[in-house]
Amino acid sequence: MFTVSHLESVAPDLLAHRSEASRNIDFELIYRLLGVDLPSDFKELARAYRTLEFDEFLRVPVPQPGKEEKYVDGMRYELEIMQDLVDEDMTEGHVGFPEPGGVIPWSESLSGDVFYWRFVGEDPDAWPVVVNSRNQEWWEFEGGAIAFLVGLIDGSVERWGLPDAVLGPNPSVRVLGG
Repeated sequence: MFTVSHLESVAPDLLAHRSEASRNIDFELIYRLLGVDLPSDFKELARAYRTLEFDEFLRVPVPQPGKEEKYVDGMRYELEIMQDLVDEDMTEGHVGFPEPGGVIPWSESLSGDVFYWRFVGEDPDAWPVVVNSRNQEWWEFEGGAIAFLVGLIDGSVERWGLPDAVLGPNPSVRVLGG
């Protein structure tokens, strides 16, 4: 499994923004509110960094300590949008969580692409990433969030429906939130 250090190796600008101490996020509360745990690579990322934005293109929202309910509310909002897409038959058969095989949002681009995990069993570390590009192209990556980000940055992940000119080597990094 890919770790935060893998992401830092392809995006070295991250290191300047890493929290000195592990961020105290109540993932148990998120589990109770959402009804499912989150993948361990994502939790590692959230403990090390605030919300990240790469190349003014891809944003990775993470829970803020003490604002976990707000984070889950944001996920629920994205799931409502997903349901609208399902109702309009625009998801190529994908459904939102908590449906079996449903998707759970974890990231987005500033251009309208949405990145999900596909809920396929009780082990969140086995969930693949699902991409819904702004062009309504859906595709799946058999790896976690950090592996996906590393692959977009180092070019080892095909960018089906995503622009080629972003997230290249050593992307710019902005950190958002408190």
